[in-house]
Amino acid sequence: MKTLEEVLYDYTRGEKTLEEANKALKELGCGLTLDPTRNLFSARELLETRAGETPDEANGWGILDHGVGSLEKVHVVNGRTVDVDMGQETAYVYMPGKRYRLRGDVLTEED
Repeated sequence: MKTLEEVLYDYTRGEKTLEEANKALKELGCGLTLDPTRNLFSARELLETRAGETPDEANGWGILDHGVGSLEKVHVVNGRTVDVDMGQETAYVYMPGKRYRLRGDVLTEED
């Protein structure tokens, strides 16, 4: 069985559809789901997304987990979220094969 991270990596890489990812999340019993009205990636968005070797090289789209039971689609440009600033709250952004800690609006390596 896959972990939460593996399911989100598969989704952000385009290897699972939103429906397949939600089925896998349900099987995990984690209580999280991807909302088709807010979390759907277009083919273009998937093609534009690169996690990069360092957080500041991340560009494209990811999934934000801020610990309240819902996941949010976020736009990332040069390692910063465009429309989200989490301040001091703990949050993570999942991009293809990477999980970043979000500090304010800046992606960082996990601590």
